[in-house]
Amino acid sequence: MQPLVRASDTLGSSAHSETTPPLTRRKAELGDVKPLGFLELWPAMNGTGRAFVNDSLARYFDSSDTWPLAKFRVWLVKLLTYGGSIYQRRMLTIGGGASCLIFATPKVNKPHWLVGLLIPVINFFRPAELVRRRDEFAAGVQAQVQDAFGTKVSEMYEIQGLATDPAAQGRGYGGLLVKTVTNMGDAEGRDVWVITSDARPFYERHGFGVMRTVLIGGNNPLWKNEPVNISIMHRPAKLLESSKLKAGTALQYT
Repeated sequence: MQPLVRASDTLGSSAHSETTPPLTRRKAELGDVKPLGFLELWPAMNGTGRAFVNDSLARYFDSSDTWPLAKFRVWLVKLLTYGGSIYQRRMLTIGGGASCLIFATPKVNKPHWLVGLLIPVINFFRPAELVRRRDEFAAGVQAQVQDAFGTKVSEMYEIQGLATDPAAQGRGYGGLLVKTVTNMGDAEGRDVWVITSDARPFYERHGFGVMRTVLIGGNNPLWKNEPVNISIMHRPAKLLESSKLKAGTALQYT
């Protein structure tokens, strides 16, 4: 298979040797970022599920998902999404699934064709209220993304999902995963953007600024909590010195 994505040499240090201490006994580095493999799919799914238990947007959707077998449907959609992203070489991890990130590039920005075919069929079995909330989110976000970026959005990298198992939080894993993607963008002179709810302060610490915001749930009488604040964030590409581009070893996607 030809490489779909190649991270630039700006990823940092080269691969660790056999004498490198295990990740649990040292500080994580950019060299610890790896493409997620199929053997790590199960811990990745479990860990990311725990990470979003208290996320405000996830709660807005999940509270309306009351149909029988809802958990199985969500699990199946996640399995297909993660599996397709692994196949496309656009899912990264630290710690063998403890922290995971899905990203898109200008060349690879859509799900695998089989995933794109199956998920709508599975999602047909969703309650009407969940469909309304999903449509509310999609319509609000799409309008603001278009207003913020226009056609330039197709030339940018996108962070489509980031989660760290609560048991592995506080170790800097998420920041290194984001740094890996922004390094890719910098090497190609491309900006990076992301949609987030509760993680806005995290992305601000990593150089992202808020371009637009969207409030959802404010006009929904069935939602008794505060409206969910969605931030559309952006990080401009940074110019890199040629010497940095040549440093280290590239993370290969072959």
